[in-house]
Amino acid sequence: MPRDARGLTAYERSHIRLLCSEMADPRPTKLEVYRSESVARDYDQRWAGSIGAKRDARKAKALRRALTCLEEHSGERASSLLDIPCGTGRFSQLWDDREMHVFGADLALPMLHEAQNKYPDSTYLAADMAKLPFADNSVDVAICVRFMHLVRDPELRVCFLRELQRVSRLGAILDYRHGYTLRVWGRHLRYRVGMRAGKPANPSPRQVRAEIDQAGWKRLDWIAVHRAPLLSDKVLIPVVRADS
Repeated sequence: MPRDARGLTAYERSHIRLLCSEMADPRPTKLEVYRSESVARDYDQRWAGSIGAKRDARKAKALRRALTCLEEHSGERASSLLDIPCGTGRFSQLWDDREMHVFGADLALPMLHEAQNKYPDSTYLAADMAKLPFADNSVDVAICVRFMHLVRDPELRVCFLRELQRVSRLGAILDYRHGYTLRVWGRHLRYRVGMRAGKPANPSPRQVRAEIDQAGWKRLDWIAVHRAPLLSDKVLIPVVRADS
């Protein structure tokens, strides 16, 4: 089947339009930047160099720890994983040694195009977290990295969390940026003295836990990505269904 300049077939283009039209909630404005071809092309530069590599390694280590937590809780080894939003495939090869079927999904087509060019043998598809094109319990584990902090509406975050729960059989790994750090407190101070235009929107740890509970998840762990938690707002939270 012929593909357009972005490498998409007519079916894929129509499927994407259908997904967009069926969305019940508006996409956060900040997410639209990732639909830019120039942003997608240069996106991997943020992980380049020694500092970027260290950041990447810390997140990868935390992801593996979180997956181990889910597997130990379920007593099963995950055989399939959904990475959404996958961006340019940052973690597409992280699971190569585990012989899992990994799906990378994103609604930003330029990001998917970059990911497919880098990893032509990997499976990528256009999908929106508000209405995932997967059946109930169709993947063992879902991971959601670098997304929730861009969604300012708590109700919308809960909506996304519920959709992740619908498709995930064993559980999910959630990446949150909370407000209980020196970094975020500094932002609040700059906002109060007029040195920052907008008030920081990072939810408190209590609010993070409340959103997860509201979505019907149960937390198994709270994994600080950085070894000095008060210096970093990044945490990974392995979760399972509340009734499991």
